[in-house]
Amino acid sequence: MKKNLILALLCVFSSQLSAQRISFDLTADEKQEEKVSPIVQQKIETYATEIREIVIDEKLAMKKEIEKIDQDLSQGNLTEEEADNLKADTALRFSERINSSIQGLKFDLDEIVKQQVKYSILNTDIETLQKQKHIQVDKTRVVNTITGYMAYGIMNLPKGNDADLNQHIGFASGIDAGFIYNRQLSQTSPLVFKSGFYFSWRTLHFEDDRYIARDEQGNIRLAHHAAGLSKSKLRATYLIVPLGLKYNFSKLITTSEGETYRKVDNGLGIAANIYGGFKISNNNIVKGDNINSRKRKTDFGMNDLTYGGQLTLSYKLLNFYVRQDFSAYFDDKTFDDRKMLQVGINIGF
Repeated sequence: MKKNLILALLCVFSSQLSAQRISFDLTADEKQEEKVSPIVQQKIETYATEIREIVIDEKLAMKKEIEKIDQDLSQGNLTEEEADNLKADTALRFSERINSSIQGLKFDLDEIVKQQVKYSILNTDIETLQKQKHIQVDKTRVVNTITGYMAYGIMNLPKGNDADLNQHIGFASGIDAGFIYNRQLSQTSPLVFKSGFYFSWRTLHFEDDRYIARDEQGNIRLAHHAAGLSKSKLRATYLIVPLGLKYNFSKLITTSEGETYRKVDNGLGIAANIYGGFKISNNNIVKGDNINSRKRKTDFGMNDLTYGGQLTLSYKLLNFYVRQDFSAYFDDKTFDDRKMLQVGINIGF
């Protein structure tokens, strides 16, 4: 189940890594069918019918001449090269006849356009026009979207009172994937409100053949495997909700109609947010000589809740962040009080 979830999220966000932003525009409005004047529709249909009749008549006449050339070729009156040249001349001559006949119809495009404009004006009230203009401004100017989010960071757990853990803790990293809601405060505001949710997979590796173990009394400790380990890691999965603001340094843009707005979905920006979440699973993986263990349901002392703050410097789609947990990584009965610091890159915040 978890593998399928991770695979699905990675597939969704793979397009972002090629500079494609996944987003859902919450201001999008359904397209309305354009009303066409009955007069305009009738004239266009009549014109199309006349063209079709010209093409059919000329093609039938050309077919007869081509058949005559093929007959002369089969009777030996023409060489193959002469027949090909005659066919090419015939096709060109009939093409010119078709174009000349169509031009003779004198289709008045200007009159058609005038009729359609007149019909549109007479059949659209002022309130509808103003409403459509307002919707269009909101749709194109104010950011109100849900975007995909993915992050990778290197974690650091500062040294504490537990000397054994200080000595044997190894590389630590985190991967996040989810969705972020973005709402610009106004079309000229540089501030964007951000929230959403994401899954955070946090993984600790242990060195020197150490692994996390839980004895019969429920005590959690670092154990030593004398035969040697090829893999020893402890992973926790959290569901996290962020809440913050992003400030974008882009300049105001003024259109030819005098409308002013600001683009805040790319360029240079800085964001600050707090976050909070809860643990939904953990996984202790140990592999080596005479040992191959993967325990998911056993509690290994990681804090059930996590909360903290994050600063992000963004440029276009790529963002660099620093994240600091205010909660302890392990609960108060396991090891000592250590608060995770993480630095990394993300797409979507």
